[in-house]
Amino acid sequence: MGWFTKLLVIGVVGFGGYVAYDLNQGGYFSLPDIPSGAYPISFKSGLRGVVYDMEVTDDQYADAPKIFRRLVMANPDRRFLGLPLDVPRWFEDTWSTCRVGTADEREYIFNNMSEDLKREMIGARLDAICYIEIEGERPLLRGLIYSVPA
Repeated sequence: MGWFTKLLVIGVVGFGGYVAYDLNQGGYFSLPDIPSGAYPISFKSGLRGVVYDMEVTDDQYADAPKIFRRLVMANPDRRFLGLPLDVPRWFEDTWSTCRVGTADEREYIFNNMSEDLKREMIGARLDAICYIEIEGERPLLRGLIYSVPA
């Protein structure tokens, strides 16, 4: 085996290791079963959510295997921002359920935002409200997903 082949094998193995590490950091190996048309998204801030019922511009990924399905690929014209909320540490890595939210929920969230956050989020669209389902109790608000044009 020549030196070029060895370098190529090392490069491929190294890239594969990096991809596996990145998927693990994003929580994609612990992703729950999701139906067709639902998209997972994971932020470095720790917010992880499965977004349901969102309109996307490119639905060719709607039936892709769950580990390869991404909201950012289904909406390439948007850049997503995750705003995590404080939760007990044992819920920080939990996948949450994210939905578009009603007009009343959106208004409530906007009215209860700090003025600094309102200024920071000018031009951003609230795309999803994320909750963690807790064994028969009221859902725990986990975070918000906003987007801006890419």
